[in-house]
Amino acid sequence: MTIAFRDISHKFGNQTALSNIDLNVTDGEIVCILGPSGSGKSTLLRIAAGLEPVQNGAIYLGDQLMADASTNPPPEQRPIGLVFQDHVLFPHQTVAENIAFGLHNQSKAQRRVTVEEQLASVDLVDVAQRYPHTLSGGQQQRVALIRALATEPAVMLLDEPFASVDTPLRRKLREQARLTLKAAGTPTLMVTHDPEEAMDMADRILVLVDGQAVQLGTPEALWRSPKNAFVAQTIGGLQSIQGRVFGDQVQTNFGNIPISCVNNRQELEINSGESGFQGASALLEEGATVTLGIRPHTLELTPSSGPGVISDKRFLGQRYLTLVTVGSEQMRVETITEKVLPIGALVDINFASVEAIIYS
Repeated sequence: MTIAFRDISHKFGNQTALSNIDLNVTDGEIVCILGPSGSGKSTLLRIAAGLEPVQNGAIYLGDQLMADASTNPPPEQRPIGLVFQDHVLFPHQTVAENIAFGLHNQSKAQRRVTVEEQLASVDLVDVAQRYPHTLSGGQQQRVALIRALATEPAVMLLDEPFASVDTPLRRKLREQARLTLKAAGTPTLMVTHDPEEAMDMADRILVLVDGQAVQLGTPEALWRSPKNAFVAQTIGGLQSIQGRVFGDQVQTNFGNIPISCVNNRQELEINSGESGFQGASALLEEGATVTLGIRPHTLELTPSSGPGVISDKRFLGQRYLTLVTVGSEQMRVETITEKVLPIGALVDINFASVEAIIYS
């Protein structure tokens, strides 16, 4: 089963929350909607759930219309599973009773089997007779997930499901949730503001900014070929630097970057007709001012008489971060081993092996 959003637009008063959103989520696929607060990501999920009306556009399940401006069934009449960040478990019911709550079409014996299977799928068989308040946040989250899956919904909708879980547990829960959802084969739409969470969970990521679909693609595609500075900084951790094209280089305050290091030159030319792209020749013409995205781990430092000054150094666990300042601008340089260069040292940034992305 595929859930398809067609030309979804939504307003709250005069404020546009969503504008012309098109999206398909297919069987077994997990699509994460990523964006800052106010980007419209939760609004899209609420429209799918029936918690907000469809104002413009339509939503289809397979080839059947589920909702549009004139057909808007309530949540209980939609074949969807919902999981929110606060879990919303019934406090007066045991874990087993919570999971069995929506299984009205099954016999008592069938419900017992379904509950046991669902609990076993997330290693929680031993908590069946406990009440929600006796569970950890991670256990409550897993119960909420399997309760939604137990009814075999056509679509799963997850709204920041790990936001209330402590950081050390979050990654493990994401891995368990992804495996559980993949095993169920249910198309899943998940909202998150956390880029790491989106990269961990998603088969594809839809980036929303101010209600607009900025880019849709696999985590790798967004990391390697971001369409603008926001996607690059959010997904790839790139830093932006402005420069001017001169010959076969881009001149910047930090040094000259070879145009040959701009990874997406050919893609820019191929996609010159797409929204968000200009032709590479226009971007890289002599004298043009351009913005480049630079990957910090592809930079190297060498002692010199300037122009850069090491203004800070930090250990980040698996890498070292050095902050280089030139005037009012700063550049992050990440290395696996610590460079024996003190704060205050004068340095050059070596761009010979840099990975750069050029933005339109």
